[in-house]
Amino acid sequence: MKMKKIVLLFSMIAVFFCLTACSSGQEAVTFEYTDTDIVSDTVYQAYNMQTVSDAYRAYLADNDDPMAEVLLTGISNMDNAKKDCGEFKGYRSKEDGSTIMYDFSRLQNSEDETAQDDFLTFISMLDYTIEENNGNVTVNVKAVYDKHDVEYSFVYEENSAYAYSYELTGQSVSPYQVKEITATPDYSFGEIMGKAAANTLMGMGTVFIVLIFISLIIGRLSSINALVVKLTSGKKDKEEATPVAATAPQVQTATANPMDDAQLVAVITAAVTAANEAAGGTDSLVVRSIRKAKRY
Repeated sequence: MKMKKIVLLFSMIAVFFCLTACSSGQEAVTFEYTDTDIVSDTVYQAYNMQTVSDAYRAYLADNDDPMAEVLLTGISNMDNAKKDCGEFKGYRSKEDGSTIMYDFSRLQNSEDETAQDDFLTFISMLDYTIEENNGNVTVNVKAVYDKHDVEYSFVYEENSAYAYSYELTGQSVSPYQVKEITATPDYSFGEIMGKAAANTLMGMGTVFIVLIFISLIIGRLSSINALVVKLTSGKKDKEEATPVAATAPQVQTATANPMDDAQLVAVITAAVTAANEAAGGTDSLVVRSIRKAKRY
């Protein structure tokens, strides 16, 4: 009974490790390469990106090919590394950590028979690492600049045109192609913390400035409200005063038109005649003229 429990326990452990291996998601590299070839391609591509012309930059910018975008990003990363770390000096040696360099223009000289052998010797001395991850191969090379070392990272994937390129064009292509290119400066711990502190202060400063600005606006809301009320009430008073001003001339015009003399004489004559008849007099009263009496 005890032996059965031990066997069952070991079986469960074996199944657990098998499931863990299956769920890791690691993909095997499907293309063939050698360390010397892939590192040589990496260093030579880095050299071309460091010395790229403006015309080639414009050509890549106008090209819709995804590879053109990858190369443009890599060139931009190289430019940023140069801005932060100064001029490129060479590569770090894995033997003693010294700076080593190779004249890449020799590879373009067909008359230099020893150029390729010297280049391979140079590659064997480089400080590099090669990693395989999810079907891709990443090559890391230590480059030396004036201020800091910079790590070049080239990620390679399978070249889908490799299987049929020779049949279509009569020329062979590389079994792999570059997928991503980065250039990361090797900052010291103090520099990293200094940059982090500067970014933190900048972010916090921006937040505090915005908060102060918002608090000032909130503090002045009462004054803004009073100004709005004042402007609104002034506009209403002006609208109410406009009809009164329009009717005032009509009243003045009515009072400024007195009754003419003929009408006034007729009215007074009628009044006097009526009063005379009421007192027993006759109606033969005739008004000849009217003039204003003097009052003392």
